[in-house]
Amino acid sequence: MDGLTSKCIIISLLSLLITVPGVSNAGLNPFKKAKNYTFGTEVPWYESRESVTKSGAVRNGADVNYFHLNVDKHRLLLRLGKNDPSGELVNTRSLGALAIAEVAADGRRLPIFDWCLSNQHSVTKKLKQNTIVANDVCINADGGGDFIINLDEQTKRIIKSAKTLSFIVEPYGRPVKLSYSMSGFSELAAKLDKPVPAPVVKAPKPALPVAAVKAKPKPKPKPVKMCYSKAPADFQSAVTAIAYPCDNAAKKASASKKIKARVEQEKKKMAMELEAANREKLARQKAVENDKREIQWAIQQAEIWVKRCQKHWAKGKSPCYCEKYLDRAPEGLTSTCGK
Repeated sequence: MDGLTSKCIIISLLSLLITVPGVSNAGLNPFKKAKNYTFGTEVPWYESRESVTKSGAVRNGADVNYFHLNVDKHRLLLRLGKNDPSGELVNTRSLGALAIAEVAADGRRLPIFDWCLSNQHSVTKKLKQNTIVANDVCINADGGGDFIINLDEQTKRIIKSAKTLSFIVEPYGRPVKLSYSMSGFSELAAKLDKPVPAPVVKAPKPALPVAAVKAKPKPKPKPVKMCYSKAPADFQSAVTAIAYPCDNAAKKASASKKIKARVEQEKKKMAMELEAANREKLARQKAVENDKREIQWAIQQAEIWVKRCQKHWAKGKSPCYCEKYLDRAPEGLTSTCGK
């Protein structure tokens, strides 16, 4: 194979990588830590009676990972799923750890996400899994791959006018940036915001006296209610509570199991720290006892030498080995060392 043919093959491969639709080049580069997936206008929105969904898909070996963005009147849901194109199944992609590092509209962080970061149980730069946020405004619950923002009016206005909505998530500590084109979302959101029309009631026949029928308003979907599994009071400062949907018994049991395991780890840690403290205390006590013995020995030695020196001092002499004890010699006596 000549040099020209080799160059042509390399250029063709590079062109193929650059033109792969739906996924940016950073996501295909195995040497970069971060991955970037862009789901543009070629990925459609799907409507239901109560929400709209855009589902990005990325093949991962024999499986397909889905990134579902679902919005209704009350909340925004990002669901990380596997082999679930509809986004209706829960826990299709079980994640041991999921951190949310950023939520932005047109490159600017959503104010509501910034508020959630500042109002966590333990404030960090990211919203980590099972972190408790005041009033459950943001929810990154245990292991299911779901991230929820309960929307306020300001956030609704921002995402309706946005061109792009992006997330930086860390499913396994590795950053993944998800960018969604919001083209067409504003019109769909306007449909969701319309009040549900009351059913048409036909006028009763004159011969049949029928009472007036009032249409019952359709109940609004409620925000996800969260409960928390907590450690015993003595361990709550060290073991963070785990959030789970109140009506999900399986996640409640999972959260309780994890809390118990973490409490046991904390007990072992405390026992090791206590043992280390006791060893340090014993070492200090031994050092003090050694110091006392050395001081006592020095006193005894001084008494022996002073007795010897007193014999010379009585003769008006003070030899060299009595230099350090001259403060105990009779008044007026000086050293005769070297004389």
